Amino acid sequence: MARSQQPLSGKEAAKNSESREKIIRAAFKEFGEHGYEGASTNQICLAAGISKGLLYHYFGSKEKLFLSVCDCCIRDIEEELIGLMEGRTAVDLNALSIFYRKQADFFLEHPNHYHILSQIVNSSSESIAAYAEEKNNRYREQASIALRLFLSRSPIRSGVDKELALELMLKIVENLQRRYMDSIRQQHISMQLAQQLMEHQLMASMDIVLHGILDSDQRKGLAENEL
Repeated sequence: MARSQQPLSGKEAAKNSESREKIIRAAFKEFGEHGYEGASTNQICLAAGISKGLLYHYFGSKEKLFLSVCDCCIRDIEEELIGLMEGRTAVDLNALSIFYRKQADFFLEHPNHYHILSQIVNSSSESIAAYAEEKNNRYREQASIALRLFLSRSPIRSGVDKELALELMLKIVENLQRRYMDSIRQQHISMQLAQQLMEHQLMASMDIVLHGILDSDQRKGLAENEL
């Protein structure tokens, strides 16, 4: 009969935790800078100061290590953003600006987080793709809190589909984030300029969504012509 595994002592557990943390930190940098396909487990082991056998002992495979890194990314973002909108009562765009500025600040200050998370969407691995879909739905749910609060506290025109409006506004935010983070990564613009441009375009885009592109007289004329 096989012996049952003995529980780890406090010292052993602390050592295991420290080793895992070293590997995660090294993997963060490697995956963030070189992508999943380009990342080297040898380089991760070298940076962490551990053997490849120990890496696979803790994480099993490169793919599982990558998913562990993704979990850390998502946890960091949630800790930064959850609760930011709680208690806010403003029904104008200022509340949205604060939320998405904070979100943009996080990605600008932690570009590897953005680079790692963006990789899971385009992965050819079925398990990573499934993970991406699950986590993306969860992230979008968290990211939509500010918009849901805004829509729930705003005088919405009768007949407007709030879920469709929410989806449209989320698409705008995601597109702007992707555009400016890609520009930063390719060194086209600085982080500070990207933040300023993104916030300006976010507010301009949201204003168009909320008020349309036609003035009131034009909208009235079009409505009359449809009758």
